Parts: sequence; structure tokens; C-alpha cells
Amino acid sequence: MNRDWRSLSRDELDWAYDQRQHAPNMQAVLQRLAAAGAQTQSHQTDWQRLAYGTHAIEQLDWYRCGEPHAPVLFFIHGGAWRSGQARDYAFFVDWVLAAGVDVVIPDFHAVTDVDGDLRVLYDEVQRALQWVIDAAGPSRALHVAGHSSGAHLAACLGVDANLAHRLQSLTLCSGVYELEPVSRSARSQYVRFTDNTVADLSPMRHLSQLRAPVTVLCGSKESPEFIRQSQELHLALQQRGHDTRWVGGEGLNHFEILETLHRPAGLLAQSLQARWGRALS
Repeated sequence: MNRDWRSLSRDELDWAYDQRQHAPNMQAVLQRLAAAGAQTQSHQTDWQRLAYGTHAIEQLDWYRCGEPHAPVLFFIHGGAWRSGQARDYAFFVDWVLAAGVDVVIPDFHAVTDVDGDLRVLYDEVQRALQWVIDAAGPSRALHVAGHSSGAHLAACLGVDANLAHRLQSLTLCSGVYELEPVSRSARSQYVRFTDNTVADLSPMRHLSQLRAPVTVLCGSKESPEFIRQSQELHLALQQRGHDTRWVGGEGLNHFEILETLHRPAGLLAQSLQARWGRALS
């Protein structure tokens, strides 16, 4: 376990919450995945761009496997809450559809476009998921996953009392689950961390609401704070007797572990398939 964040200086917290300091290949990996996502969108024919709200950004990409009662994977992308587009994260869609699972990837505002208010982003992914629940109907299993800041938002969905009972699994890769140390870092320059935001959107404080089985993943070469936050979430769930699995990505940084979702044999891909009970042979 890493040292208590309260003993870290502001410079140390800034370093610990800046993934660019821990993944020199960040741009190369993201460019590879965006290119793969564009290729997926170019050849997939059974997908739709659908509005879940009234703002232009409030749309989602729904990729269908062709089975009317297929499970649905709702995936929330990362980007430090301020970057990323759904279309750039379609890189894993092909193999998921082949496994008989639909994929939904929502777009939502960058926090820098909404006066730093994380609550706007959470409201959007919450409404997007509720829209999918209503559209899918009661018979379809819903699995939620996210990476980085998307894992934070996914965890918030998992502890939402109005949604928790509908989720069959929650897969959280390389996220943060307690916002107080993040609020003491340079991220406070573009996120408005009010006391209410920190309290309401720190999933670690609301674990009693969680119902779905959880898989927590983190790479061994990630920031020490991301590793600590992931480990502490898993241990807290264990202590509650919750169904939780820890998956460590040995030798992987924050973006390399995301890339393991590209192929069905990858670490993150395998973790998802274990929760679905569906896998490619």
C-alpha cells in the first residue's frame, strides 16, 4: 500500500495525479486506439448515434450485436474529465459484438465547458444510462465499465440508489474513488471541487448503496495515487463482504492497461468477459 496522501506535498500530489508523468507513451497509445475506433466505425453497419438529452453533446453511440435480448455494456471513457469522445473509444466494439453483447458509449460535456462542475458530467452519464435502461427493457442485463475519470463516473453510477439494482456488474479500470486528495492537486485548477461535490461524488463514501459485483483493475506502472485508490476501494469492498475482484496489470501504465481492451485475450477484455459469463472461444 502506498503512503497516506495527507503526508504528500502539493507538488507530490500534482505529480501523482498527472498521468503524463507516468506514461511517456500516452499520446502514442491514444492515437492508436482512436485510429482503431475510426476503423471500427467505418465498417460497422448496425450502430446508431442517439440523443439522450437536449444538448448537442448529449448523445451516445449504440452498437448492436443482432441479438434482441443481448446484454449491454455501457462504457464510460476517460480523459481527466476534460477530453475524449465516444467515437475514439470504439476500438473494442468488434470483439464485444462477436461475443453477443451490445456496446453503448456516451458522450458528455468536458468539465472545462461547464464551469468546472463535475455534477454536470455525472448528471449526463446518469441520464444516459437511464435512457439505455428504458430503451433496453427489463429483460436485458446491463454491465457498466469505465477507464480513468470514466471509472470514477462509473463507480458513481454503481452507488446511485436509483440505478444500482439494475446493474449486473461494474468494471473499474484505473480510476479515482475519493475526491478529496484529487481536490488538493493541480486538477483543482479546472475542476470546481466544492465540499458537496467531493462528498456526493466520492464513491468510497457511499459503498453501502453498491449492489453489483465489482472488478477493480490498475496497472503496476501507474501513478502511486491511482494504485492506492484502486487498492483501497477493493479492500473496502472485501471488508464489506462484497463480491469484488482485484486485477493487477503487471508492467502496464495507465494507458497500456486500457489498450488491453482492444483484443478479447487482453487483461481488461478478459475481466469483462468473466463478469458477463460470455466469452469468445
